[in-house]
Amino acid sequence: MNIKDLEIILKESNQPSFRLKQIFKAIYQDGILDFEKINNIPKSLKESLKDFSVLCFSIDEIQEGIDSKKALIKLQDDKFIESVLIKNATGFTACISTQVGCAMNCSFCATGQNGFKRNLTSEEITDQILFWKNYLSEKKEGLLKNIVYMGMGEPFLNYENVKESIQKFTDPSLFNIGDRSISVSTSFPSNINVEKLVKEFPQINIAISLHFADNKKRSLYMPINNKTDLDDISKFASKYLQTYNRKLFFEYIMLDDINDNEYDAKKLIEYIKNIDKNYLIHVNLIRYNTTFKNFNSSKKEKIIKFEHFLKREGISETLRKSMGEDINGACGQLAGKK
Repeated sequence: MNIKDLEIILKESNQPSFRLKQIFKAIYQDGILDFEKINNIPKSLKESLKDFSVLCFSIDEIQEGIDSKKALIKLQDDKFIESVLIKNATGFTACISTQVGCAMNCSFCATGQNGFKRNLTSEEITDQILFWKNYLSEKKEGLLKNIVYMGMGEPFLNYENVKESIQKFTDPSLFNIGDRSISVSTSFPSNINVEKLVKEFPQINIAISLHFADNKKRSLYMPINNKTDLDDISKFASKYLQTYNRKLFFEYIMLDDINDNEYDAKKLIEYIKNIDKNYLIHVNLIRYNTTFKNFNSSKKEKIIKFEHFLKREGISETLRKSMGEDINGACGQLAGKK
């Protein structure tokens, strides 16, 4: 929502200052997008706001799966992004996008294969949450509990807009979402921006898309590793854990016959054990979600064996349940098109 435009309308309508707080609560916290449904503002103000659109985009399509919902969002310049709502035990998690496309070009990710178009504005990022809060409110299905920056794009290549969006999410007068309920995922294109964001929001969760513990392999499938490699990530991890004493997450997609054998498990264990305070590192093992025919998810028995290697060496890990694959809304599947 464009707050400045709203403030101008309220000023021109000679509204008292508390009207803005009433509208903020209705929209940001109660999930109301229709001014006609805000009970505590006068009819005259509703008339003044009849042409004001809360969302800066339109919804082209919503797909509903077993445990997830995916929105195809049409931006004002006719470009498309996707955003996902995931049901969990305590409520819902929104997986939001930060860019149209992605410049990282990871060979196993649908978003990266579409190339990079542009960054999203902070309004386009936060409006994804406004939409999902309204969706849940209208459907009476539950509450939005968590936000993960794991949709389309690399968040740290859109640093200023991502930072501004987190400021809005954590602002008590706006979304009022706790820092610890926000996770930002990154393939680590720059330690500088990651360190800057962590310094400003030390309680948010950082998840690094590692996927390989071998530089040669990681560079082959993730070109960004030629710029910032595993050594850079290791240095950041040690500094982060020493400074903040908070859990750091490594994401590891299980690719059949690529990164799922005993050699890869041993490399991952060795890599983690060489990081200071490594007991604070948690590995999320993620079954690969079908995207391209030349990649397959690791077989169940290989995943179990890989997981056993980590457990035996005292590595904290979780085999993440894959959600949203039935609507192409799982990790690596978002493409921003029908």
